[in-house]
Amino acid sequence: MDERRVPTILTDQKKTRSGNFFKSSLITYGILGFFIGLLMLVPFPLFYKMNLAFGIIIFMVMATMISDFSTVLLDVKDKNILLPRPVDARTINTAKLLHIVIYLFTITMSISGLALLAGLFKYGVAFALIFMFELVLICCLVVFFTSILYMAVLSFFDGEKLKDMINYIQILLSVFMLVGYQFMGRIFNLTRLTVTFHPAWWHFLIPTTWFAAPFSLFIERNSSQYFTALSLLALIVPTAATVLYMTLVIPYFEGKLQKLNSSSMRANKGAAIREKIQRAAANLLCFSRTEKAFYQFTQNMLSNERKLKLQLYPQLAFAMVMPFLMLPGIIRGGVSWSDILVDLANSKLYLAVYWSAIFLAFTATMISSSENYSGAWIYRALPIESPVPLLKGSLKAFIVKFVIPIYLLIALIFVLLCGLKIIPDLILIFINMIMVLLFIFKLNRKELPFYRDFQVTQGMNRVGIMLTSMLVCGLCALVHLLLTYVPSGVILNIVLSLVIVMVLWRKSFNITWKEIIKDAI
Repeated sequence: MDERRVPTILTDQKKTRSGNFFKSSLITYGILGFFIGLLMLVPFPLFYKMNLAFGIIIFMVMATMISDFSTVLLDVKDKNILLPRPVDARTINTAKLLHIVIYLFTITMSISGLALLAGLFKYGVAFALIFMFELVLICCLVVFFTSILYMAVLSFFDGEKLKDMINYIQILLSVFMLVGYQFMGRIFNLTRLTVTFHPAWWHFLIPTTWFAAPFSLFIERNSSQYFTALSLLALIVPTAATVLYMTLVIPYFEGKLQKLNSSSMRANKGAAIREKIQRAAANLLCFSRTEKAFYQFTQNMLSNERKLKLQLYPQLAFAMVMPFLMLPGIIRGGVSWSDILVDLANSKLYLAVYWSAIFLAFTATMISSSENYSGAWIYRALPIESPVPLLKGSLKAFIVKFVIPIYLLIALIFVLLCGLKIIPDLILIFINMIMVLLFIFKLNRKELPFYRDFQVTQGMNRVGIMLTSMLVCGLCALVHLLLTYVPSGVILNIVLSLVIVMVLWRKSFNITWKEIIKDAI
């Protein structure tokens, strides 16, 4: 049954494709793991290399756990079929855990297989044995932490609210892993290809150091108390977590999962207020009754589509986080807060907001997916002569609901950091972001909102859309940077970009029903 599910990494494959999708995904994971294998050949100390390698591996395993196996971990439908029969609940729970761990270990081996071979060739059999044993520990640790976080949510919420909270936890996990990966690289100071390392207490809080320490202890014979203590943590923490999971977490966790079958029927007090705000915004931004109707329709769908939010929100979270990952390079140069603020004010750090523009422009194409796609026949059943009001209303709704609030928050933080003088630059970045969004919309295949399944391929696949967004935003950032050295260059750039946006908006919506792809309904 699990072979029927398309892994997240292969979501751009056609749904009609036959075969074992899991085996196909292993090939893709293996290609991604090629770079970890190359890392083993770099002439750096093992503790440094294995920190980086395990950081990548843990990030990818955690992302796989969140995207592909949370449905297995949180599934309660099998109990309705199996528990009335002579099958013990512990048997079902153990089978579920084994299923997840075996699959995660298989994926982990695909990611790290080349690194294992490279390390075996360079360091010998001891390296391979330690590496494989630690991969099992990593899988167990990932399952444990994921279950603990979900169990905490299950303890306080139920029904629909619980399912929303699970989405938010999954998103926070993705962002945490992204930010944590940045801190992992800051353990070391790399200067002129010379690695310097200074032990610190906070290293004991980072799991990558636990799993990297045994290689330094047993392969490089560095038997200091620091590496011994970290090596013990690599063994004790995952083992204790697994025992705790099997004895205490599973019974409590599985009992709480029954809440997923319950639905909360309490009315949302803010629903009426939100509806009034949506109606007012639609009247202000839309110019026909059809466009206003689909503006409100899209707003409601974006609020209620749980599976869409699970794919959309991590991208929006990355849009908020990415610009601020550039801050440590500036902050390290300051001695006091006043020095830091002076450095920020004199820098071009606000150009890092283009990272937000990349993700925000990319996410606009995701509204064509829906878990309720089978109802898309209604588009042609309605007396709508042109798809233009439909597409305009949907795009405006997405921009108002997600793009503008997130961008305003990011812009406010950068104004506080860099001063009021960057406001024209932030206005230019916003206009360029809308330009990139419309450019992608113009190039991409015209798709109706919420009409297709998540597993069906789209016109430009996600990698192509992201690369296009990065390329165009990069060019805009380069032009922006160059014109900052020209008197009134930013103002001229704003005018030029605004003209381009107006032209793109008019050209992008010259669409008829014939141009909409045949399988859109």
